[in-house]
Amino acid sequence: MHLKHRGRVALLCAVLLGEIAVPAAAQTGATEYEGAAALGLALRRLATTKRVLMIGAHPDDENTALLSTLALKQGADVAYLSLTRGEGGQNLLGPELREPLGLIRSEELLAARRLDGARQFFTRAYEFGFSRSAEEAFRHWPRDSILGDVVAVIRAFRPQVVVTIFTGTPRDGHGHHQAAGILAREAYAAAGNPTRFPEHVQRGLTPHAPEALYQALWGRSEGGNLVPTGELDPLLGRSYHQVAMASRSRHRSQDMGQAQLPGPQFSRVERLAPTPGGNGGAAAEGSSFFKGIDTTLTARARGRTPALLAAFDARVARLRREFNPLAPGALVPGLADALGMLHRADSLLAGAPGAESSELRFLLAAEIAAAQDALARAAGVVLDGVAGDERVVAGQSFSLELTLWNGGDRPVRVAALAPLLPAGWRATPVDALPAAPLAPGTLLSRRFAVQVPVDAPATEPYFLRRPRTGDMYEWPVDPDTAGLPFEPPPVRAEARVETAGVTLPLEREATFREVDQAMGELRRRVLVVPAVSVRLEPAVAMLPLNGAAAPLWYRFRLVAEAPEGVVGALRIVTPPGWRAEPALLPVRFGKPGEERIVEVLVRPATGVTPGDYTVSAVFQTAGGARFTRGFQIVDYPHIRPRVRYHPAAGRVRALDLRLPAGLRIGYVRGASDEVPEALARLGLQLDLLDADSLALANLDRYSTVVVGSRAYEVRPDLGANHRRLLEYVERGGTLLVQYQQYQFVQGGFAPYPLTIARPHDRVTDETAPVRLLQPPHPVLSWPNRITPQDFTGWTQEQGLYFAHEWDTRYTPLLEMADPGETPLRGGLLVAPYGRGTYVYTGLAFFRQLPEGVPGAYRLFANLLALGARRQ
Repeated sequence: MHLKHRGRVALLCAVLLGEIAVPAAAQTGATEYEGAAALGLALRRLATTKRVLMIGAHPDDENTALLSTLALKQGADVAYLSLTRGEGGQNLLGPELREPLGLIRSEELLAARRLDGARQFFTRAYEFGFSRSAEEAFRHWPRDSILGDVVAVIRAFRPQVVVTIFTGTPRDGHGHHQAAGILAREAYAAAGNPTRFPEHVQRGLTPHAPEALYQALWGRSEGGNLVPTGELDPLLGRSYHQVAMASRSRHRSQDMGQAQLPGPQFSRVERLAPTPGGNGGAAAEGSSFFKGIDTTLTARARGRTPALLAAFDARVARLRREFNPLAPGALVPGLADALGMLHRADSLLAGAPGAESSELRFLLAAEIAAAQDALARAAGVVLDGVAGDERVVAGQSFSLELTLWNGGDRPVRVAALAPLLPAGWRATPVDALPAAPLAPGTLLSRRFAVQVPVDAPATEPYFLRRPRTGDMYEWPVDPDTAGLPFEPPPVRAEARVETAGVTLPLEREATFREVDQAMGELRRRVLVVPAVSVRLEPAVAMLPLNGAAAPLWYRFRLVAEAPEGVVGALRIVTPPGWRAEPALLPVRFGKPGEERIVEVLVRPATGVTPGDYTVSAVFQTAGGARFTRGFQIVDYPHIRPRVRYHPAAGRVRALDLRLPAGLRIGYVRGASDEVPEALARLGLQLDLLDADSLALANLDRYSTVVVGSRAYEVRPDLGANHRRLLEYVERGGTLLVQYQQYQFVQGGFAPYPLTIARPHDRVTDETAPVRLLQPPHPVLSWPNRITPQDFTGWTQEQGLYFAHEWDTRYTPLLEMADPGETPLRGGLLVAPYGRGTYVYTGLAFFRQLPEGVPGAYRLFANLLALGARRQ
């Protein structure tokens, strides 16, 4: 095997299996199963070479029932390749959109994989939003570039079977789905062709031809072949379908909670491409999914080391029969013997020429990693690492304690116990490594002082380190990182122990341990962060130009992480002629974790014209170090936290915008809804309405009440009090409801009937022309005259969840359509109700207003002004 290729195998085994923090009882393995269940699953992974790659477009596209059945029942190495990280969707959990949402959904995929046992890969494609066709998707994603990424994953993971979720035809619906189906088929054909993407060889990736291609048949009740997924697993206490539904429920940002129903369940698949033996269309029930494919080392060796590998198969079969959950240590001698057989087979093949020998050594490397995992679990040897700091800065030192617990029933010799660190980092041991064996039931601790180099880069997802090129991420040169969910953690623990005559390598991430009085022990990953983080709010400020330009308030949030404190000054940088008060502010931090919030008044120059301007900040230490960005921790209980960096710079957008006097807004916040903050920055008087306000407050004080996107879905109190809102409109109020999903229609919350189609009407081309149906209508004429130009500069999409059919008492005001599609008029409906006005709009204000789109502000101001006209 090529040395680089072998390194790639080691990375896949060590990083993809161990990158996620797992319980202390586990050493490797992507799952969160512990104890006897984990050991039983590890035994299933031995003596099989089954490898399956599933390909889809987004997080949540995967067939988790098929993944869990193949990985947990059959012991196959299974992976899901998602073209994108789901950045273009909506967020049910919080305000994060775009790249921060991609971080959430990447982690949700990893959380799902920890249950269903599969691995995870990505391409460089950024999810730019809904598309109508594959052709549109490929205008955003250069087809050959994304195909190369998919082929690279096939050549790295080397599956025998590829499963495509989508057909690559218009019946897939979403253009991303169509593109994924097309790319899966093309990559299946191209991966084994040495003339396609020959540059992969420089990354240690040699051609690999999968042996079968399957199509997952979603929503089909007949045809194809069935894979049973409802079998109860005695190790897990539930069926693979139930595991899959629990896995799917971890896509919480997408509202994907599922019931874990017991009983018979099936996944339906169809074989598209035959094996070399011509077994196309073979039944795929149970093991026949791999019909015609060699799935053991003995079969794939084809006469090379046959006796040794046959003995290994027999040994594994015996180990499975002897497995006793109450006596895992009894398996140690047999597992050590099996591991020795694999090493001897690998030695016999070393230097053997030919692609088949290289392929066999790849499979042997994966089998050795699986056997080492099983042996570590059976031996009860547990490695851990605890760092003294969660956040460290360049040039800092911190303490690190590594522990090795012999929880088994036999002594082990510890050959090595040390940190595994990035290049340039140094670890100085405080304690020597004992020469005596580690007795059963005892714990070995070893402390280190770790020095972070002065030029250490900040911890940052590798795909966010460079600006995107269009809708493609720019990946680093490092070939061992490309395609992985995230880069390896910076601080890891590494050990080598000897048990039953074999040497066993162990590795896991070292983390910071926090004990919360309510939650107990919490583990957090170690992050390299700037000595001073500088964040600016707002990132986008609107400057209406009617009359004298009003001053703008900015908030600068500084957080120090330097262990000895830091002294310096914050300097505000404004456009020529503008003034910041204060423009320079001395700041002293005494210890890490200290925070300083500075409010600054920025006065625009006289005679500002429409356009974009920049306000920024720099913190400079007394020693001359400069800091110009800050970090955001994206964190929710069901995922691991990730870091997103933002420059300490904001855009000021000066525009022609008129707002009527006396507006007072009541706002019901929805999902991923930052519209209230965008409106408040205009100086509008705005109150957020909580459950008590909806139930008890005098709503008549508000000129307009606004309901945020998807609020009827995430705010049960809104549905409970919708009658109060309609009574408010009857008395003369204005109720502006932004886009809602099907719960809104099913609940009958609109004053007059309207429907939302399945799939919902939407306009995804943000540049699509818009026709004004009634230009004199107040919404289109006062206080801002709306023209088609107000729809230029919109981002990602014009709207979604448009009304499809509606009562004649609604008046449609706009017509728009994606190219080649039927014009839609359900994006903005206005209706009288009693003495007031009711508005339903599917326009994507939740995207446009936070991004500072001028026309969206002008139109939204007119909608708010409907309430002012009655005062």
